[in-house]
Amino acid sequence: MKKYLFLLPLVLQVGIFGCQSTPSEKPNIIYIMADDLGYGDLGCYGATKIHTPNIDNLAEKGIKLLDAHSPAAVCTPTRYGVLTGRYSWRGRLKKEVFWSGYERSLIEQGRKTIGNMMKESGYVTAQIGKWHLGWEDEEPVNYEKGYLGRGPRDLGFDYSFVTASAQNLYPLTFVENHKIMSKLKPMDYYVHNPEQKEVPEHEISWHKRKVEEPMGGNTPMVVAEDWNPYEVDRIYTEKAIAFISKHVTNTPAKPFYLHLTPEAPHRPNIMPEFMRGTSQAGMRGDHVQLVDWMVGQIKETLSELKVDKNTLIIFTSDNGPKPVGIDGNQDGKMVTDFEHKSAGALHGFKASIWEGGHRVPFIACWPGKIEPGSVSDKLICLTDMMATFSNIVGYEIEENMGEDSFNALPVLFGGQNEIRGSVIHQDIRGNLAIRKGTWKLIDKQLFNLDEDLRESQDLAEEHPEVVSSLNALLQKQVEEGRTASQITIKQ
Repeated sequence: MKKYLFLLPLVLQVGIFGCQSTPSEKPNIIYIMADDLGYGDLGCYGATKIHTPNIDNLAEKGIKLLDAHSPAAVCTPTRYGVLTGRYSWRGRLKKEVFWSGYERSLIEQGRKTIGNMMKESGYVTAQIGKWHLGWEDEEPVNYEKGYLGRGPRDLGFDYSFVTASAQNLYPLTFVENHKIMSKLKPMDYYVHNPEQKEVPEHEISWHKRKVEEPMGGNTPMVVAEDWNPYEVDRIYTEKAIAFISKHVTNTPAKPFYLHLTPEAPHRPNIMPEFMRGTSQAGMRGDHVQLVDWMVGQIKETLSELKVDKNTLIIFTSDNGPKPVGIDGNQDGKMVTDFEHKSAGALHGFKASIWEGGHRVPFIACWPGKIEPGSVSDKLICLTDMMATFSNIVGYEIEENMGEDSFNALPVLFGGQNEIRGSVIHQDIRGNLAIRKGTWKLIDKQLFNLDEDLRESQDLAEEHPEVVSSLNALLQKQVEEGRTASQITIKQ
């Protein structure tokens, strides 16, 4: 079988194995990706109304990236991109997200993921948290049979405990190792306010328009009989701790990979009682602090089991924060009433092509490998996780893997060279933008991010040659089917 090594252009050449580490034993890897966490939501990124000591501590002991980006400004395409190392728009999802758990699997049959790669590299693997990537290969997916077909297990995860889709999309139920964990009943409350014991007409209409009509019916608004909307992320935390503890106890000689995807702080902003009122930024702020609590529980578990020194933890977000507006869970208060800027100084929010939609926090902590307290302004994308992890574990990427994935390990180790020459951004409508160096092209608008991070001054008329060059590069990268170059390695 031919296998491939992906390289940057020669001037920036850093291949997957170009800076390969050779540790005496493979590290455990925990990848934590929060949902709708903004660039300004963490203390280490400037937040003052929200307190995140556990995540901040990861940055103190590791590296904080200032120019990391999700491949899309919304959830589903980012999750696809992280697991596959490929932009989602190269496949069938050209815009928007999955609106329910009734969609068929987005990850194509035969396509390997980070889960497959880590499992083949000798890791015990787990996916815990929000799934939002579909199931099986026909739709609408049938939940009446009590189990689901193609999903996390087929994508390399030995263990999985996930929502069918998300905590705000139907069906609302946990799925453990493809088994639906509870009997389902008709939805009997407003998903964004569990105290409202009826489903609003606008939500029924939305579900009909977005889910039922496109799929031709058989997509009921149902919820698990024992569903507790306040405890979702706490349950994920328990499952993650149980996975780590069981693994270290039973198979200590093998490394583990944990792909942990909390629901927080995506709406509905509801959480266990012990977290309510703990921030100075309303219920969304409390929800962010729940994520920090989760990270603290994971760190404490690693320390107690004495595996923290050989565990790489990566913390990031799937896209930017929800746009500023009234949050029904904050008694009608505006997010701005709390004097907290969830996107920091960036322009735009979740779903948009602006920096606030896709520039995300990114922290990596690996004791003895990553310099404590380091900061990097080098450009990376979350699709780069596949190439980065392959470098760590010594896995040779195959031809149809990681088409848009570059090895970011040199950046994590403090390198001063760029590891990717450009990145393509996508908004919820499917519009694409391209970034190269300091320049960012959005349709016909051109911005110099080094001088104008707020994207307020369109320089297209002053630099038509840059516009032309970036348009050509974007078209080329779309048409070629990949951005990571490749050379054949004979086996």
